[in-house]
Amino acid sequence: MSSAFKKYRMIRKNVLLLAQAIINVNGKITWQDYASDSPYPDQHSLTLNEIKGSLEKFERFRNEFAHQMYSNVINDEMQRLESER
Repeated sequence: MSSAFKKYRMIRKNVLLLAQAIINVNGKITWQDYASDSPYPDQHSLTLNEIKGSLEKFERFRNEFAHQMYSNVINDEMQRLESER
């Protein structure tokens, strides 16, 4: 069941909502760092507590993952989580 797409502003509350939605849908928050010189990209992951507890990690998450808010699956999960609050 897909709900109407909702555009979220990237305020702290919504960034944390996005993080929880990604964890719920994908099981974890991970990305590959293609900027490193390594022949294999470095795998990175973040937990919700790391994002909440560190401004640097919060900003890194927001920069890496804000675009995922435009995925219908993630957006639906954000709306579901928001309605539970």
